[in-house]
Amino acid sequence: MRSYPIDTDRVTLISTGTVIPVAKWVELSDGSRRPDPQGRQEVDEHGRGLWRVEAITPADQADERDKTAVVEILVASHDQPAVGGFGQPLHFEGLVMTPGYVQRKTGQLTPPRWSADGIRGQAAPRPGKAQGDAA
Repeated sequence: MRSYPIDTDRVTLISTGTVIPVAKWVELSDGSRRPDPQGRQEVDEHGRGLWRVEAITPADQADERDKTAVVEILVASHDQPAVGGFGQPLHFEGLVMTPGYVQRKTGQLTPPRWSADGIRGQAAPRPGKAQGDAA
C-alpha cells in the first residue's frame, strides 16, 4: 500500500498529551492471538520500542465536510516520546500516512495509518535496549 509524506509545517497537529506503548502480541497454540501476558512492548527492526502518539487534527473551517479528528501516530524510540501537555503543537520528522482500504471479508473501511521517524525538537534516540525488553 502506498504511503504519502505529510509536511508538518503545513498541517496542524495538536498534542493530547497521550503516549501509549504498543503491546507485543503473541500467538497461542490454538492459533489465536492476544497481548503478551508478560506485558512486553513491540519493537521495530532496530530494537526501538514502538509508541502510539495521540494528536488532534483540527477541522478545516473552509470545508464544512471536514471534521476534527484524533489520530494515533506510530513512533519508534528507545525512550517514551515527550509530547508536552494537552494543546501543545506537534511537529514530526518523516511523517507519513497510509490511506485506509475496504476489507474484502467485512466490507468495512479501515482507518488510515500514520507513522513518523520521530518528533522534531527531541534528542536523537540513544542506542541500547528498548523498554519492555527482557533483561
